[in-house]
Amino acid sequence: MQRFDGAASRVASPQSAAEPVTAVTELASASLGVSINTAVLKSSIETEKRVLDILV
Repeated sequence: MQRFDGAASRVASPQSAAEPVTAVTELASASLGVSINTAVLKSSIETEKRVLDILV
C-alpha cells in the first residue's frame, strides 16, 4: 500500500514533466504486484482445499 500512496501523491502533484510518467509507471507496477500476489494466494488456497478434500 505504501507504494500506491507514494505514486498517487506524485501523480496528484508532479514536480517535473517526467514525474507523472514515473509515478504512473510505479502505480502500474504496484498494481501488477498486487495482482500477482492475489493470484498466488488464490492458487495456494485452492491447493490447500484439494489436499484437505483428499485427507477427508
